[in-house]
Amino acid sequence: MATPTPQHAINVLVSRQDGTPVPGAAVCAAPTSGEERCTETGPAGAASLVVRAATYTIRVTPLPGQRLAPDRRPVDAIGGDATVAVRLEPRSFITGTVRDDAGAVVAGAEVCAHPPSTTIDPTCAKSGAGGAFSLAVRSDVYKLDASGPAGARLITQWARGRLNSGEADVFDVRTDDASGVDITLVKGVLLRGTIRSGAGVVENAQVCTKTLAAPLPLDCERTKKDGSYQALVEPGQYYVWVVPPDNVRLIPLWYPSALEGVGAVALTITADRTIDMTLPIGPQLRGTVRTTDGVPLAGALVCVDTPFPTGRICRPTSVEGGYVVTTRPETYTVQVLPPDGSDVVAEYFAGKTTWIDADEVRIGPGDRSLDITVTRGVRVEGRIRDTRGVPLEGASVTLSDARGFAAGGETDPTGHYGFAVRPGQYTVDAFAPFRSELLSVEGKTIDVTGFTVYDVTLPDASP
Repeated sequence: MATPTPQHAINVLVSRQDGTPVPGAAVCAAPTSGEERCTETGPAGAASLVVRAATYTIRVTPLPGQRLAPDRRPVDAIGGDATVAVRLEPRSFITGTVRDDAGAVVAGAEVCAHPPSTTIDPTCAKSGAGGAFSLAVRSDVYKLDASGPAGARLITQWARGRLNSGEADVFDVRTDDASGVDITLVKGVLLRGTIRSGAGVVENAQVCTKTLAAPLPLDCERTKKDGSYQALVEPGQYYVWVVPPDNVRLIPLWYPSALEGVGAVALTITADRTIDMTLPIGPQLRGTVRTTDGVPLAGALVCVDTPFPTGRICRPTSVEGGYVVTTRPETYTVQVLPPDGSDVVAEYFAGKTTWIDADEVRIGPGDRSLDITVTRGVRVEGRIRDTRGVPLEGASVTLSDARGFAAGGETDPTGHYGFAVRPGQYTVDAFAPFRSELLSVEGKTIDVTGFTVYDVTLPDASP
């Protein structure tokens, strides 16, 4: 007589993140092989399935309209009954249409929703034949970007009408879905060419374009192994700056052949253009960066620029704190930017705080050595939000003392800022991001004696 297969109960309790029961959710148990069994949760969010002894995948699907994401997880019901608690995450939808600048719908565009996090991947979806897209996301705040299908020559765009995430619209879907999010992608033209030196092609150089149409940062592309580059840009006028990689003795150059930004000539690009450039060699500034207690500072950036800015060049420090910067013969200011999260103060050579009072460093036709000592301080960190609690990217935070400016920086996509200062009393100013409808908060005083957290909420300009 055959031994009957043991049977066990899988008890499932389904709730929202706050513990509220979720009734009416479908609960299914699927074995590795064989048919799955399903039931649904009762008023208390509980469901029970009697199954044969095995390992199962439990799938929980809430009812439409409950604004909850489905869930799945493994459950072991081999040795006896199993109980599993499932807390469903809130879910929202962001929907809209992608078009080009002629109004035609764009199929196959990739639209991604970016949460206010540097560790969570964005949620992405492709637009359909009618240009429509739908993103199922955790109920939170998001910024969207869209890129066209391969070969379409459509410029990647942040919604709506923004070229970088700092100025992108924020879509708040914590309590409601966002619909009618239309994104327009502009057709671009190609700027391409080859970067060379006297010794041959230059791999991994940066070819950077800066539009004259708006106050936007440089947008850079790397050269390939054969020295070639290709940049898709919106028709218009641009400055072009080529920066060599940090492992070669070559000088950055502005188009057509200017060593300084003030000598650059704007390039008009209305159709595809080919621009080749040849980089000259130059002298090097080299040395070691150490803290005041003698420890080499690894992962920092050593940046040089003329007192009147003409093109800032930054190079990393090695594990031993060493750095090398190739540049043209000129008089410079030299600044050390510590690695993220460091307790080292960002300083100019000889411990100066700003470029105005920084000591000048002269580089002639030959190489020069310059060792730099930087100060350890204490960290000041925080987050900048609006009155809805939405993190603000691109807000500026500065600290000043009796001598003037002491430190500053911008917030990242999570609204976080952070830097190191010497212990003391400071005035904090928090400035709203560019193009926002928020007021800045200025003139707050804080005492910094150790690690300090200082959060700021920026009020609406029109409450």
